[in-house]
Amino acid sequence: MDNKRNKIISSFGIAAVVAIAFIVFATIFGELYGPFKDWLKETFNHHWIGKGVIAIVIFYLLGFLGICKMSDSEKAMTRMLNIVFWIALLGALSITGFYLYEYLIHV
Repeated sequence: MDNKRNKIISSFGIAAVVAIAFIVFATIFGELYGPFKDWLKETFNHHWIGKGVIAIVIFYLLGFLGICKMSDSEKAMTRMLNIVFWIALLGALSITGFYLYEYLIHV
């Protein structure tokens, strides 16, 4: 049972990394390229909802598709969880840095 659990956690860890990367990209790209943000608004009624829906689809699709391909070792699972932590932190800092930069150049 632990082996299957490790595979599931590792698979959804990779899915989380890709979903986080998408959200960071979509947030910054949407601010720099208006038509992308407008497309999200038109398609999903709000750009936040659009990014969220796409990220959820990415997360679950990659998570379920990757289960059979993942290592079942505890070491691989722990490594993946560390990667998720650092990518989430880097993503938060990237978005914060981008908005801080945008604020400072427009003041």
